Amino acid sequence: MYPPNTFDMPAVPGLRRDPIPSRTMQMLRPQSTGTLPPRPSTASGVPVSLKPLQSTWRTTGSDFGASLPRPATAGSSRPKWEHVEKPVLRFFSYFKEPIREGGSNDSKSGFRIRQCTIVYYVEDNSISIKEQKVLNSGLPQGTFMKRMKLFKKGTKDKYVPQDFVIGEEISINYRSFMVVDADKKTREYFRSQIGAALPPSIGIPDDGYADLRASRSIPKKSRPGSARMKGEFYNKDLLVLVFKCAYQDDKLYGERRDYLLYYYVLNDTVEIKEVAAQGRHNFPNLLRRQKLPKNSFYVPNGIGGAIETGQDAMRDDCEYITFRDLICGKSLNIYGRKVLLVSCDQTTIDWYAKQGILQKPLKLSVEETEGPSGPKVPAYNGYGSEDDLYAMGMSLEPAIIDRKLEDFARFMRAKGKVLRFLAKLVDAKGQDKDREFVINYFLATDQVSVYEPPIRNSGIVGGLFLAKGQYKKFIRAAGIDGEVETPVGGGRGGRGGALSRWIKPTDFHLGAEVTFEMPSTGSKLFTLIVKGYDDYTKKIMESDKDEFPQSRTDLDVSRVSEKLTATKLPVRMIFNEADKFGSGLLPADEFKGVVRAIEKEAKEAAAIKIFDLPEDELDLIVRDFGEQSEEDGTVSVHYNDFVDVMVLGAPRTAREYERDRQGTFAFSVEERMLKVLRTHFEEAGTSRLRQSFRACDMDGAGFISAQAYKTVLRKHKFHLIMTERAADALRMQYDTNADGTLNYNSMCDAIHPGDFDKYVNAYIGPTKYGEKPRIGGPKNPLASMIKSAGEGLTTEEYLKKMNDENFCFSGDLKKQLTRAFNSFSSCFARHNRKKQLRKHMTAFDIYHLGTVTKEQFLSAIDDVTAEFFIDFDERDRELISDFLFANEEIKLDYERLLNCICGRNVAEAEKLRKESLASHVDSDKLFLVVDEQRARDFGGTLNLFSGA
Repeated sequence: MYPPNTFDMPAVPGLRRDPIPSRTMQMLRPQSTGTLPPRPSTASGVPVSLKPLQSTWRTTGSDFGASLPRPATAGSSRPKWEHVEKPVLRFFSYFKEPIREGGSNDSKSGFRIRQCTIVYYVEDNSISIKEQKVLNSGLPQGTFMKRMKLFKKGTKDKYVPQDFVIGEEISINYRSFMVVDADKKTREYFRSQIGAALPPSIGIPDDGYADLRASRSIPKKSRPGSARMKGEFYNKDLLVLVFKCAYQDDKLYGERRDYLLYYYVLNDTVEIKEVAAQGRHNFPNLLRRQKLPKNSFYVPNGIGGAIETGQDAMRDDCEYITFRDLICGKSLNIYGRKVLLVSCDQTTIDWYAKQGILQKPLKLSVEETEGPSGPKVPAYNGYGSEDDLYAMGMSLEPAIIDRKLEDFARFMRAKGKVLRFLAKLVDAKGQDKDREFVINYFLATDQVSVYEPPIRNSGIVGGLFLAKGQYKKFIRAAGIDGEVETPVGGGRGGRGGALSRWIKPTDFHLGAEVTFEMPSTGSKLFTLIVKGYDDYTKKIMESDKDEFPQSRTDLDVSRVSEKLTATKLPVRMIFNEADKFGSGLLPADEFKGVVRAIEKEAKEAAAIKIFDLPEDELDLIVRDFGEQSEEDGTVSVHYNDFVDVMVLGAPRTAREYERDRQGTFAFSVEERMLKVLRTHFEEAGTSRLRQSFRACDMDGAGFISAQAYKTVLRKHKFHLIMTERAADALRMQYDTNADGTLNYNSMCDAIHPGDFDKYVNAYIGPTKYGEKPRIGGPKNPLASMIKSAGEGLTTEEYLKKMNDENFCFSGDLKKQLTRAFNSFSSCFARHNRKKQLRKHMTAFDIYHLGTVTKEQFLSAIDDVTAEFFIDFDERDRELISDFLFANEEIKLDYERLLNCICGRNVAEAEKLRKESLASHVDSDKLFLVVDEQRARDFGGTLNLFSGA
């Protein structure tokens, strides 16, 4: 039986009591047996049953109530609108709104026609009204009446579709609407459901406002002087084109400036802003937004050479700069200042491509400096630690640099580890042949000490031979006589080996010769040859990958590279000459022959003692850099990869170390990439860049896509030293096909300078001690090597080339005079300067003739230039004086002279020159006049000496 008070519970939402038993009990489990217990009843004796309310049954998929069984009647409880679609009828109508105020001021009819759409919903007989929106009507149109159920006027009857008859009025909420038409579906509904067709549509009367609005929307006529229509503003492109520009002042003490040019396509205006740079005042605008006239030297509202009152009409007729005049690589005249258009952004390139114009930014061989280079630190002079010198020179409060933290971690890791090597003196004679030394290398601090064991009955006491400290390995370069190297070494005064570097534990291998150098003075100490090492050292060298991370092949290539760098051999050029087909591959036998030939040539140079590679180590190099053919099984070697690894393992010069410590901004992009690859090479990481590029080159053509190029850059962690914009600029530099691909062989050749003669000479500087280094030259010492690959010039070289062409104008004297007169007018056309110039010329005119000679004219210019600190180009000074004064004796009217120069009138100057030459008499020719009178006397018939 059911427990008592089962149904005596509070009312639960969704359940109700039903006094009529409509269903049997379904709560009994299927596996239960027996008869059903009697149904409980209420106090009144009427049996009850519980069922869910159909109107509140949950039909959603939420968790709440999901376990309750769905009743069988739930499907029939859904409303009709869920499964029965009722049509929506649309009737088009209008109503008249009388104009109470203003009379018929705007319209003759005195009322306004307002068009509406009556929507009738058949499902519930509701109605909504929407008014059509008319542009510039001044009425808040839209929803006129929301959807609601309405009754007819004076009755309780609802509206039915038959009440809406075309051509008759219907009253809704005490407003009369004239029904004029219905849509297609409404007419079909009347024919199919009601059985009556709607009459045809009728017209809508005109209230006069449509014509009034149409007349007011007519555009006004343009003014006679306007070159553009008023509506052209909406048809023009709102894009702004951006160009990167550069300007180089070729005068004395002139400097370079970088600008950004903004061209507004909307109205052909130009705005030029200066790129802020450290060390000078930031002047924001070179040119405010305006139309820029072509080849104009008249600065509007300027001081020097400004437009005068009568010259305003000249600007109205001139031509202005358009987007077709802005091409990368060409120059732009900005009121006499020639600016070079270097490059533009990608949006500008795409926009020009749609116009049918191809923009090609200049290919620069060296990337521009991305920021300040930082303070300059003097070279190490031998006192104290070199690290302390650079740490204190870079800041007054030296910070802990990352290398210090790495050194501390290495100190804790390698504390107590000492490598011991047995060595002897090189080229020892007499008793020194038997002397042996023990080299102690302390891994924790990279310090070295040399101990000599005593030899009994030899007179050699033994003991400490070299005190514990950090020493350099002395490496000479070919072509240097004597032990005193060029003044670029690490010792005091620059003495020491040009390629000398700090001693590393990998330098002490069997058969290695190590020449010790004193870092403080650069003095060469002695040379030891390694003969052996103990078991503990052997264990450390074979198992400790932190201290000896490089493979045997990398170490062998580094040793070969050290010899070839010291002898300054063009290794890559030698391999290229051996590769007759230019495929980048050499058979294994030919590769070995070239290596042996290079070693022989290095031995003849005799910069350092050369020990040839053993045959087994050379075989390892062939196997590491070789590639076996699938057809015949022959092995070919990628000699360019071999040369690249040689460059990574080559010793760096002291000057290069100094530039490295000064800051990365002193290097080009290629040099910074080489620095990253060297770090990976020393840490046995990813360092073979060309091999990664070749893996992405599926067809072996030597070109890869831009996407593969950026993938390789991220693989080698180059994204840490350059931005995406700089990476795109570098790719464009080596895009030899101009199709968006990268010629990775050319780029790898520029990054790895494999010709060691150019590499060493670029950093060594003078070849004799005491010789002064050459001042100037390119900022990047390897710029000439990079340009030799057939790539572009530097920005400075492009600017110099542009300035030279603009100055000479291909020999056009008239254009040269025009430029010179413009420069003279800009410098001396101001009232006070012109007055002083005339005053100096008057001082030479002691007879008040109003004339001046060439010497006096130049003297007056020099005096006024010095007085007002004027920067007047010497070349323009000489050009003007040589043209106007044909010789030293010609005298010109200085008032007329100043007027034609300051007025920039070349035609008047040519006329003045011709008149001066015509009126000038050469005094030297006065003595050569023939005396025709005497010739006539002696040639006559009178003979005074006749004897008749």
